[in-house]
Amino acid sequence: MADNSGIADRSMRHVTVFDFDGTLTLDDTFFSFGRHCLGLPRMLRGIAATLPWIIGWKLGLTSNSRAKEKLFSALYRGRSRSCIEKAAQTFTPRFNRAVLDKLSQSIQRGDTVYIISASLDLWMERMAAELGTRLCCTATATDSQGLVTGRFSSPNCHGQEKVNRLLAVEPDRRSYHLTVYGDSNGDAALLAIADTPCLVARN
Repeated sequence: MADNSGIADRSMRHVTVFDFDGTLTLDDTFFSFGRHCLGLPRMLRGIAATLPWIIGWKLGLTSNSRAKEKLFSALYRGRSRSCIEKAAQTFTPRFNRAVLDKLSQSIQRGDTVYIISASLDLWMERMAAELGTRLCCTATATDSQGLVTGRFSSPNCHGQEKVNRLLAVEPDRRSYHLTVYGDSNGDAALLAIADTPCLVARN
């Protein structure tokens, strides 16, 4: 992990941002939470049903966001939001302990700490609350009966959208030192605007 955060100027306000999947965790929680909540057979059926969209994304024929929403819909559409959130209460991802330590140190220093993740609020709200951070993530649409519609109610929080979401809550970019921890192309735009970018090696 390339990390220069410890030598950053402490004379100004500090904002520290962590990606979640592959940075704070060792795997993608879209899939690990899906297995936890739905079971592996249901996960595999959902993947099979949306395979053309997944292949289209890999071939550059459709966007990451569109393919992800199609898979999300195949897995969760029509399910009770409260039941999914109940399953989130017993979900424990595999954390990257070294990066988790960096998060704890950032909180102890008094930084304003965010998790900015493409993962869904259905499980990310609990994760951020337990870790003691603020949260920007992809939001889930729910109908009047409390059922998941299968659509996102916000843009997928990936790529440039991560920058958009950060600047929506921290607009005066010159007023703070920004440290970003990320591991993938989905974090590249956010890492690019950081004063201290910390690239986390994938496991």
